[in-house]
Amino acid sequence: MKKIIKKISGAIQVILLAPVRLPSKVLHILKYIGLGLGIIESVIVEDEESASADKNNAQARPSNGLVDGAEHDVVGAIKPPDRIVKYDLETGKEVLDETE
Repeated sequence: MKKIIKKISGAIQVILLAPVRLPSKVLHILKYIGLGLGIIESVIVEDEESASADKNNAQARPSNGLVDGAEHDVVGAIKPPDRIVKYDLETGKEVLDETE
């Protein structure tokens, strides 16, 4: 379905960009069809992204119901992080923190 929509959309774009004189009604119809196909393409892409995100979230959840699979930790307890990550604001790269 996605391939068909892309091919039709590409064909319509070629027709619209071709240096051929067509009646104005035909051009308007082709523009509306192209617009509709563009909307359909964007909806299909968004659906695929949300479906893959939902799939990844479902796989990332632990099956035992405990946070991060920690069986002996108290549920709801906040653990301190193992290390603090700092970023350089100019480059956006991670900077090693050498202070103790």
